[in-house]
Amino acid sequence: MKKVLFFLIFILFSCSAPKFEKVPEEDETYVVRLVAVGDNLIHSNVYEAAVIDNSYDFHPMFEDIKPYIKTFDLAFVNQETILGGSEIGLSSYPCFNSPYEVGDALVDAGFNLISIANNHTLDRGEKGVLNALDYWDSKDVIYSGATRDEKTPQIKTFTKNNIKFAFVAYTYGTNGISHPNGKMHLANLYDDEIAAEDIESIRDEVDVIIVSMHWGEEYQDMPNDTQAKQAQYLSSLGVDIILGHHPHVIQPVDLIDKTYVVYSLGNFLSGQVGIDRIIGMAFSLTITKTNEEIEITNPEAKLLYHYRDNNKDFHIKFLTELNSEILEDYLYYYEKKAKLITKFNKNVIVK
Repeated sequence: MKKVLFFLIFILFSCSAPKFEKVPEEDETYVVRLVAVGDNLIHSNVYEAAVIDNSYDFHPMFEDIKPYIKTFDLAFVNQETILGGSEIGLSSYPCFNSPYEVGDALVDAGFNLISIANNHTLDRGEKGVLNALDYWDSKDVIYSGATRDEKTPQIKTFTKNNIKFAFVAYTYGTNGISHPNGKMHLANLYDDEIAAEDIESIRDEVDVIIVSMHWGEEYQDMPNDTQAKQAQYLSSLGVDIILGHHPHVIQPVDLIDKTYVVYSLGNFLSGQVGIDRIIGMAFSLTITKTNEEIEITNPEAKLLYHYRDNNKDFHIKFLTELNSEILEDYLYYYEKKAKLITKFNKNVIVK
């Protein structure tokens, strides 16, 4: 009888006990938005326009685009002129040196991904580079293109919004200026084998690889054969995003396999003249990570215009927000640049 009673109680509780079903885990999704602009090329007329008392203030030059840049998680710029500081004497073309205050304004505007590898990196020798490294080390930014010693990797890794990135900057050359005492780490020259070593050293550790390339021919609106070959090669290594600069004018955006390639972002801020040299772009992408899978989407280019008043009052503005008093036929230039940017990839939205 006791056995029957126990059995009945067991059946009763078994039937009434709640059934716990395994709830499927929600997809974990993380997003990083990236924007990139081109050459920050500080000629003497630019830094002279920034003089205030015994210092410099470049903040007003970026104030119109600062709210836009600030909406992004990562904001790239090629700091074309070395920030060696006023202490070693400022200089302009052909051998540049710029005040630290340029960097202050860039960081305040939201830029946090900096290339310092270009043909002007060695303009003021080892002292200029070391001063620039000291400056950038004092800021909350990621930079690449020069190091203090050969043991320090040129390729940098970091995490943003749970997405792991690698970033490295290369230049085709340094205007014939030799590396001081053979210190090749002071300006990171591009080489296929070096690039392969850099990328293979971190490929399994990161989700996204961004490469900054100072390449191409000045003032040419189409990439040359070398750019095309190097872009294809970097894509084969697994690079996800290539940000190109040096021509000082806009070149097209391409998609090679799964690699976004901006052949040239054009100038960002400079003292150069000529309509093609004063229209640049801010190129943006959305990087999404879902359950360890990466997707890069939403290619978009916003056209920028270097407004200047009597070559003294410099401001970066959005081209589509101009009027005919500032730039006659500005809509014509918008259509011309939009056609150029999308020549290889019609999916890029130009604004």
